[in-house]
Amino acid sequence: MKSTRWSFVAWAAIAALCLLYGPMAIEYTWRLFNPDSPGLWDHTYAAIVDHDEAYGASSVHGQQEATYEANRLTLLFHTTAGGIAIMLFAAQFSARFRRDLGRHRNVGRVAGGLVLTTAVGSFLYLLSAGPEDTFDGPAFYVQLWALGIGAFASTALGIAAARKRQITMHQPLMALAFSMLLTAPLLRVGYLILGNTWPDSTQLETNLAGAAILATWAPFGAFLAARTMPVAARRHPDVRPWSGRVATIIAGTSALVATVVLVARAGAELDGLERVAGCSLAGWLAALAVALTRLAGAEHASVGAEEWRSMVVGLLAGVPGVVLLWSIYDLPFTSAEALVGALLTAPAITIVLALLHVIWRRRRPARQAPRERELVARAWQPS
Repeated sequence: MKSTRWSFVAWAAIAALCLLYGPMAIEYTWRLFNPDSPGLWDHTYAAIVDHDEAYGASSVHGQQEATYEANRLTLLFHTTAGGIAIMLFAAQFSARFRRDLGRHRNVGRVAGGLVLTTAVGSFLYLLSAGPEDTFDGPAFYVQLWALGIGAFASTALGIAAARKRQITMHQPLMALAFSMLLTAPLLRVGYLILGNTWPDSTQLETNLAGAAILATWAPFGAFLAARTMPVAARRHPDVRPWSGRVATIIAGTSALVATVVLVARAGAELDGLERVAGCSLAGWLAALAVALTRLAGAEHASVGAEEWRSMVVGLLAGVPGVVLLWSIYDLPFTSAEALVGALLTAPAITIVLALLHVIWRRRRPARQAPRERELVARAWQPS
């Protein structure tokens, strides 16, 4: 009962954020076509934080005006489709809204199509702008690619799972897609919080710092949502706890070795980027603490223990993932840009892989009784 209550509170807060941010996103690009546009987000940002941070030389306005103007049609499709999609997704994750399965399917088709549209819009914009003309440069550029690909792929896979009646796979896949969409409003919340926490900061800094936190917490939030689904209480017949423990030991050892490498190499590269690295570390440690605590409290050899162990492995793998991606990004970018780019993408990639492993383990035979499908769809209280 307590879990259900907290799930409802979390969904209500997220739904409120989506309903507040959705119109801002839809209207955002219209200012490029109409100078008299109300500027809902810009005025909110300037009023809560600071006018110079919202409109100054180091803001999106100061850095991106020419690039946005050159790609305004692409951005129009991207922000309009994304703003509508995020509001529709919030409704889809309401248990009461899903009781009408026909409505749920119809709205889902529209929302899914809009996500695919907004993802394609982001791809076209990123191809046109390139890393140097993207706000915050190559580091944020690679994260935007990761977000676009993640939203597109998880939505497409979620639709495919629904068509095959794999409801226990469909739901967490769409939760993952929703988490990718939520990075947009949550990043803006980060602007407001971090901008007031660090009065001397610029939007360039708060953008990277917020993105560093979301690199862990966007996909980890999707996993937390997946853990609220009824199937999470069921036990797989082929659970092998020993193999999960071996994977955890290997991932933990790799994380320790990678940490030594990062500390030895990263010191000279973090000049002026300490806040970004600190936010990345804090977000990762918080998620790891939650996962380890829940794993310790899970029943031995249960599905809960298996899934939390998978997530612990995914979190730990993020550290060597940073080292690996840093080396790869170092080829086209500067070492500092490559390091921040790795911090903004590696944790998300390894967490998503862990979540996909969990989702795959939840698969069920394609032919389910209609009554069972209906009960599963109605029972889940989203997080």
